[in-house]
Amino acid sequence: MHNNRHARHERSYSGWCQRVGGLTGVGELLRALNLDATALLADVGIAPDALDDTENRISYAAFGRLLKTARDRANYPHFGLTAGRMWHLEDLGLLGGLVRHSANVGEALTMLQRYQYLNGDGGLVFASRQGPLVEIGYTVIYPGVAGIDQIYDFALAAMFNVLRELCGPAWLPTQVLIPHAMREGLLHHRNLFKVVPQFDSEICALRFPAHWLDRQLEGADPDRRNALLAVACASDEPDLLQQVVHALRRVLLNGRSSGNEVAGALSMHRRTLNRRLQECGTTFQQMLDETRCEAARQMLCYSGVALDDIAASLGYAGVGPFMRSFRRWTGLTPGRLRRLGLEGPNDVSALMVGARHFRSGGVEPSRDRFAYELGNAVPAPVN
Repeated sequence: MHNNRHARHERSYSGWCQRVGGLTGVGELLRALNLDATALLADVGIAPDALDDTENRISYAAFGRLLKTARDRANYPHFGLTAGRMWHLEDLGLLGGLVRHSANVGEALTMLQRYQYLNGDGGLVFASRQGPLVEIGYTVIYPGVAGIDQIYDFALAAMFNVLRELCGPAWLPTQVLIPHAMREGLLHHRNLFKVVPQFDSEICALRFPAHWLDRQLEGADPDRRNALLAVACASDEPDLLQQVVHALRRVLLNGRSSGNEVAGALSMHRRTLNRRLQECGTTFQQMLDETRCEAARQMLCYSGVALDDIAASLGYAGVGPFMRSFRRWTGLTPGRLRRLGLEGPNDVSALMVGARHFRSGGVEPSRDRFAYELGNAVPAPVN
């Protein structure tokens, strides 16, 4: 019976997809790097014509394999960054229209994080305001996906393009936070972002002055925005497990791990959440363990973030409880996994998907760092 429940939970992840959007230009980029595009797509499990239409979808796991394999075969560490630079607002489809026709930049970012699931299941856009700065970022929530460093470079470049389109050429980030180690120097990142980025960060994000939130968007059409919002509201919401992972990751970004907070974010009672998760063959603790384990894997395998900082970012009071939990999840110490430097579902990181079988302990909330919401409410269509 347990195996059947486990299989149901697994299928939820395996069905997570990425909308093609601006990936239509990847074939040309592969050929420019002297790669056989047809062979590479076949090797990573993508149909030869899958990238021909912006509205097509590919599995999120294949998306990661595509970026990683292209990086490796071309010996080009900046493949993800270059592919992300090819994305613009129009490549986001319905979501891009919602963002483009918002009243101002603040509403546009609210739309972006609220309806990002229309473009992809495996990652989460977050945005917050902290005093004079705004932070917009992306976190991968698909467990065990390969090419994390390439996905984060891709996301940063795409978000940079979107903000430049919304704000104009005068907009530049104040800080660029990159959650992987620096490879091949600063040149490519600095040339794009016009600032020296901070590598080995705990998060993937752009920070910029908060006054940009009030900027009115030129050419925004309220009627068009309302029509697109009605379509978005009528679209299928993510399933319960995906909603829980989204809420968990947002809570963890604040250094917390409370089930009551997750239930509140989903507008349900904690007992209701527990019952519905049980019906899906899992529990809140199992999902918390899995989400923490994947976030830890990313920081350990791709960055040099200190263990105590990893522990704090995952809601642990200290590094000791985190290390004990990690050992129960994977059979490895965090230091051992970091030394192995493994990257994808074909190596030991596949164990991360099994985190639901273990229970963590010694967890206490740590100090809140950012409130990862610009606003809870998304404006409804005007009648």
